[in-house]
Amino acid sequence: MQEEALQAAFEVKAACDEISRKLLRWHWEHKPGSHSLDSLIQHVAQRREESPDYYDRTPDLSGKTSWQQLDTTICMRVLLDPEKDASRPLDLLGNMEHPGAARRACNAVRTARNKAAHAADRTEAAQAAILFNEAVESLEEGYAGTAFRENELARYYREAEEFLARCGAKEPSAPRAEEQEQPAERRTSRAASGSAQSKNSRSRKQNASRPAAKNTGKKKQPTGNRAEPKKKTRKNAVQNKTVWAVLLAAVVLGLLMRAFAMGLL
Repeated sequence: MQEEALQAAFEVKAACDEISRKLLRWHWEHKPGSHSLDSLIQHVAQRREESPDYYDRTPDLSGKTSWQQLDTTICMRVLLDPEKDASRPLDLLGNMEHPGAARRACNAVRTARNKAAHAADRTEAAQAAILFNEAVESLEEGYAGTAFRENELARYYREAEEFLARCGAKEPSAPRAEEQEQPAERRTSRAASGSAQSKNSRSRKQNASRPAAKNTGKKKQPTGNRAEPKKKTRKNAVQNKTVWAVLLAAVVLGLLMRAFAMGLL
């Protein structure tokens, strides 16, 4: 198992070197001026004279004829160069849309490569695999759609998972996935409760409207029967007038007859 882990660490180092070369070449080809490897070698030679402390212990580039001969050490030294003493600063990372994310990605790749290069046992190899996985995540944040396409990042993610499995390390992104699922579950529960509340509110409205409809129907029924009492009242009034007229006529007739009997008429 330890031999397998150390072999995985060696492959992590090789993958970091490949990523570093791609990053440096992409930045170099997107800067003003010459984009050749010779221009890069001349730039490093000039910067070594201007900042000997910063470029101390860097590989000698004399005789290099291909980008594939560069490693992470020299690539990241150029990309992360503060250029405080540079006569012609390039500011390769500063020209990015998100320079902070690009700088974090370069530092993450360099850290993973250094850990893999000095891994002496399974534990250190596992740490290198974990750092490589984090470096790929940083690459996605800083260089997705620019220096690296989606299919390239997907390949590095698969390699990171393979390195973690071979070293017996747990993937650090698993807890993050669980953290992402928890808010999703909360959103689902909130949506369910919201729909339940909306259903309850609709049912309340329906229940409130039903009695109103019943009351309306009850009110309409008496209004339809009010015409008959009005007709009856009119008839009773006419009848009362007739009765009073008859009574009045009878009284008058009785008075006339009494007066006639008394000889008053």
